[in-house]
Amino acid sequence: MSLLHTHLNVFRIPLLAFLTLSQAVAVHGQTLADRLLCRKGFLEVVSPDARELSQSQCIAVADQALAAWRFDASKMRWSNPSELEKKALKLRLLSVKRMKAEHPGVIGFAKGRDLFVVSLAVLDDPLAQGTLAHEIAHIQAARAMGTDAYGPLAPRYFLEGHGNSLGRAYRDHLRIATHSYDTNKARKIMRMPAVKAILVFTDNGYASAGANQRDEMEAMGIFFVEYLRTRYHGQGIPDVIPRISRIFELLGHGEIFDSAFRREFGEPVGRVISEIVNFMKRTESDPAERLKGTLYEEFSAT
Repeated sequence: MSLLHTHLNVFRIPLLAFLTLSQAVAVHGQTLADRLLCRKGFLEVVSPDARELSQSQCIAVADQALAAWRFDASKMRWSNPSELEKKALKLRLLSVKRMKAEHPGVIGFAKGRDLFVVSLAVLDDPLAQGTLAHEIAHIQAARAMGTDAYGPLAPRYFLEGHGNSLGRAYRDHLRIATHSYDTNKARKIMRMPAVKAILVFTDNGYASAGANQRDEMEAMGIFFVEYLRTRYHGQGIPDVIPRISRIFELLGHGEIFDSAFRREFGEPVGRVISEIVNFMKRTESDPAERLKGTLYEEFSAT
């Protein structure tokens, strides 16, 4: 069976949208009614912790979220960005204590195209600005595709590669110097055997096996986007992010992923995967070569 054929078959596997942890919002914390805290533009901020949160905190978080939204939209170059803002986006703001109790290890996550759950900790954690841009990238993509559960429409590594690329770009834009997240992803890329990369690229359920597999999937998503940007066909495609946005829009108009990908990048995604895997095979003895020219090259020696 060809790599391309395998790749197309994986879309028979139903996926949960975004983070698996996002399921928990439907169960945890719903005994307390959410109250509207503030509105800014199409953003509505609600919380079950209204008594603990001030109006100034609400506005500060809203401003951060809208700044990340505008940044993502400018990078994606949507055909009609105002269309993505027609429907209200609910930001569910949780106290630091509640977020730690209900969603440990998470500072924010998107759920579908209309809900964004965020910890108040975003106000004090510079690295969290990347999380805002990452998750808002998912929301914008979901709105472009017109679906809450967009997992079956595009490969999971592709979705996470897109989200991580926007998150990293926004942190760089804000000149945030903390790079522990990027260092971890760079190590995963360098240590990834080519044979395992094939599994990540062709099995949409790979990341469901555990945290390490999810981390590997995200690293391969980052590498997929960076390879397209810097090495594809020997020269790379600098405008890879806007091309990805057009793929999401095509999916929203009913086109299948491989057809949309071929339209934007000129050949089937399976062939691109084969090119990337062959490159990974050639660099297994010199894994730092994989990161040359990418945004992660500076972390190859760590």
